[in-house]
Amino acid sequence: MDTYKFLNIPDSCFIGSTIYKKLFYENANLSTSDKSLFTDTINKVVWLYCLKPETINILAYKDEVRDYPEIEVIEVLLHKEYKLNRIAEIIMRTIPYPMLLIFKLEDKRQFYVAHQRTNQSDSSKNTIEEFIATDWLESDSALFDKLDIKQMRFINFYTLYSDIVDAISIYKLSTIMPTDDNITGTEARELSAKIEDIEQEITSLRAKLKKETQFNRKMELNIEIKRLEQNKNKLLGGDRL
Repeated sequence: MDTYKFLNIPDSCFIGSTIYKKLFYENANLSTSDKSLFTDTINKVVWLYCLKPETINILAYKDEVRDYPEIEVIEVLLHKEYKLNRIAEIIMRTIPYPMLLIFKLEDKRQFYVAHQRTNQSDSSKNTIEEFIATDWLESDSALFDKLDIKQMRFINFYTLYSDIVDAISIYKLSTIMPTDDNITGTEARELSAKIEDIEQEITSLRAKLKKETQFNRKMELNIEIKRLEQNKNKLLGGDRL
């Protein structure tokens, strides 16, 4: 529990119990490859904290889109790094609550968060929105100081979870470009998405360039790559286009 003291979650929320892989095998409709992924990659899944009205003075939240009765903090101890996005998706679909999911490999940690919406065609299921994930974090990461929940809004579980998502979004952007104290979580996610889109387009064009045999077409591709790189550099320099 002391490992996550930086979260400043009250002891009343501490669970510290193992979530056995059997839960996912029986409830997540896993394919054979997904079961192998869990078996080979995961050492242990730990339910660290459960924040709910009975354990912390925060109200549940529900509207026509979201149902946030509580927030979970879950730690996944790994044997190795492999297909973490898929593992995160399985865990978040099987345990349908807003979640701070922490992957731990040796002394490093990686955080995953994602807002969830109630599935309009099946209220028993949840739709996971965009994953926000950090890189691997060392024990002295600057992000930890930003995740003190006592500095966040306690209006309800939606506002609290939004603040957690925003803190991680802003930190993630700050690792690749200058940010200021005025940037919002929404702006950080939009900028990150723009940069990622440009990088994917550059990668695609470079793959085409390798296969291209016509000189004129090579020139066109090179010019387009240069233009995209300039746009990316403007973004990284703080120009939001």
